[in-house]
Order: sequence, then C-alpha cells, then structure tokens
Amino acid sequence: MEYLLDNDVFFAALYGKHALHPVARRWLDRAKPGGWGVAAETYLAAVRLLMNPAVMKSGHLSASEAVEAVETELAGRHPGRVIMARRKPDQAMLKQAIGHKQVMDFWLTQIAEECGCQLATNDAGLAAAWPKQAHRIA
Repeated sequence: MEYLLDNDVFFAALYGKHALHPVARRWLDRAKPGGWGVAAETYLAAVRLLMNPAVMKSGHLSASEAVEAVETELAGRHPGRVIMARRKPDQAMLKQAIGHKQVMDFWLTQIAEECGCQLATNDAGLAAAWPKQAHRIA
C-alpha cells in the first residue's frame, strides 16, 4: 500500500460539492493502482460527515446510504483497505501537538508509518511538519 488517506482527501473525493472534489478525485483515481487505504477513524469520519445536515445541507445521507457510499469508494478495480492500528497512540508523539486539531493528524501519521506508506493529505502544515510521512496532494 502506497497511501493512507487523510479525511480531508477521502471526504473531498467522495463529496461532489466539496471545494476540493476535482483535485481529490483526480489524485485518488491516479493513486489507486499503487495501493491505498483509510484508517478506521477516517472511514467513520466520512460516514459521519455524509450524514451531517450541517455539512451536507439537504443532501445528507442516511446511515445506510453513507456506509454504502464509503464502501463503494473502497470497492472496484483498485480496492482500498481499511486499516486498524496495531498499537496504541505514541504518547511522545501526541504530546508534541500544539492544538486539538493535530491529535488526529499525529495519529494518522503514526498509522501510515506503521503501514510503511505515506499519509495523503491536503493539509500543508501537516505535510511540512512530517515531510517523510505525509504527502500533500495539491
């Protein structure tokens, strides 16, 4: 597996009205043959966002529809994997977080490192902070 997707990439690829959808969709379609996946946390975040009326407006999905949308993306000619972390979060790494938003970034970076792949993200700060572990798609 070459890439583990951050939710900013995965959700943007799923949701056609997302501002970054065209970029994320093109990038993911090109990356799929090299092997890709999402952490279980990213899978669940995508389902949650697809169901959220504040995010999706009147187009929010039911739980069944949201799971189906995620599963459809994971299926196909170059299926994606759902990755479960093999160990608990690295406390030393988490203690480096400056703000609450970095906690999940650090966790996904740790999972990508465990899998021997890069975390695909659109977060410039994350890619700059972890240049060996993170790859910015845009």
